[in-house]
Amino acid sequence: MTRDRWVVLQYVFGALTCVCAYLSLVLGTDVNRLYFLGFAPAAIFGILTYVSYRKVRERNTLAVLRAEWGQKKEIESAPLEEVIRALFGDAPKPDHAIDDRTWTDLTMDVVFTQIDRTLTIPGKQVLYQILRTPCLENTEELIKRAQLIKVFEEEQELREQVQLVLHRVGHRIGRGLSRLLWSSHSLQAPAYGWLYTLMYIAALLSPLALLTGSQGVSLMVVLFFTNMGLHYREQKRNQGYFESIKALASLVRSGEKICELDADWGSLTPMIDDLRAALQKVKRFKRVTTNIDVESSDPLLGTITQYYAIFFLREVRSFVKAVGFITREREAFQKVFHILGTLDACQAAASYRASLPYYCEPQFVDHGQYDIREAYHPLVENCVPNSIQPEKRGILVTGSNMSGKSTFLRTIGISTLLAQTIYTVPARSYRAPILRIITSIGRSDNVVEGRSYYLEEALAVLRVIKSLDSKYPMLCIFDELYRGTNSEERIAAAYRVIRYIAERNAMIFTATHDLELTEMLTPICQNFHFSEKVSDIGLEFDYKLKPGPAVTRNAIALLRYLGYPAEITDPKIGE
Repeated sequence: MTRDRWVVLQYVFGALTCVCAYLSLVLGTDVNRLYFLGFAPAAIFGILTYVSYRKVRERNTLAVLRAEWGQKKEIESAPLEEVIRALFGDAPKPDHAIDDRTWTDLTMDVVFTQIDRTLTIPGKQVLYQILRTPCLENTEELIKRAQLIKVFEEEQELREQVQLVLHRVGHRIGRGLSRLLWSSHSLQAPAYGWLYTLMYIAALLSPLALLTGSQGVSLMVVLFFTNMGLHYREQKRNQGYFESIKALASLVRSGEKICELDADWGSLTPMIDDLRAALQKVKRFKRVTTNIDVESSDPLLGTITQYYAIFFLREVRSFVKAVGFITREREAFQKVFHILGTLDACQAAASYRASLPYYCEPQFVDHGQYDIREAYHPLVENCVPNSIQPEKRGILVTGSNMSGKSTFLRTIGISTLLAQTIYTVPARSYRAPILRIITSIGRSDNVVEGRSYYLEEALAVLRVIKSLDSKYPMLCIFDELYRGTNSEERIAAAYRVIRYIAERNAMIFTATHDLELTEMLTPICQNFHFSEKVSDIGLEFDYKLKPGPAVTRNAIALLRYLGYPAEITDPKIGE
């Protein structure tokens, strides 16, 4: 049935509902009470109206999802919301996780916003966690992730069924779930749970006190205010968790909807089986949370419901049960969270793949050269692709400012990171060992802490040196080592640092303006350069990586083009 027909049916059934209800009320009141039976067909038409409405909304949602699939997003440079980082901060993380400096150097906040096409808060958090924790040891997890991304690429019907379930969860709920599930000290059961049970039993038996007359009434009033005090005491302490607990129940329902899908999961069946097994342990949780944070749009009904909940401590006792349930089944809840978040993150990665001009899946080798072909920076419009296959432990890139050195270094870092996280490389081909990535690319003075540029760089490089005892091969990326100090000491220190790192289990990509280093590091580093020329229209860059050190010096020529006085740009004048 077409979308327009469902819209028509929605209005037709809605009109029939109103007509039947109105005629039943009027005729039943004025003519014969038997006409009140007309409310039965009115109820049926009401149900059909709701079904039609759900169908129309689902089709509208599906149309939006299809329109947004694989579309290129506008580049956003605003900092990520703190909630996106929450899971990475709350959950245990391996030593090789991408540190803050490397993440910032590679502008990964912006890359994340390009990849992020998730539909839920857990999806955003899992995607961020994936990008911050490359698979260095457990490559099986990476292969499973790659299979899931491939399924979402190729199986449109399955993908859209999953997207519709996730879309119902939306971005409204789940902001505190990672803290609830991974921070063991964040949620604790009330210390006097037995007291709440005792007070509930007292409230249940209190009507018997009315048989004693006025003393019984006084006893019930005292009991009510006592329970009210207990209610608001616990509500004040724990209300911040109410939304998260309700969100957890919603997540369980969404997991059940995923498992109910009539779909052939193929190679992903073990993941869905894991989800079913986890849900089996927590399926009762939905019933436990029914009395937590209950609201009513009707003021009178809401007041009555609230006083009833206070007197019998329904919300407090439900909260105690929920906390106990979460404590007992924490691992199962974490499993549900992670699987649903992974489904969302991987469908986002599949959409990101579709938005790229081209991409490849990586090929990992235990030992061998780093070989990447026609790689491009995913954030640079019409980026010129470059290829490289180092023959030595290090790469030294020279060239003038704006020629493409820093962009190339970031391209290498981002490509390596995406290869080991979402199994997607913005390149024609990628073949390399598994590498731990660490960088030092650009940093300004830290005015707040009173640190100079040089000190900031020295500390950043020191952290790289301290990480060289890692059991994983390293990919170290530097841009203009020690640029904050004089040239003599800069060159000496850069030479010693690069030589020191190259003698360890590491590969080095370095950019520099110091041409002296191209000769000093020849035994260790292979030289490449970017070049440009100054013409009548200004600087012309081709952004192509070329073998050998830079041979052009255009700094003075650029000043001349910009209109600097001849006394500055022509050394013969004024001598």
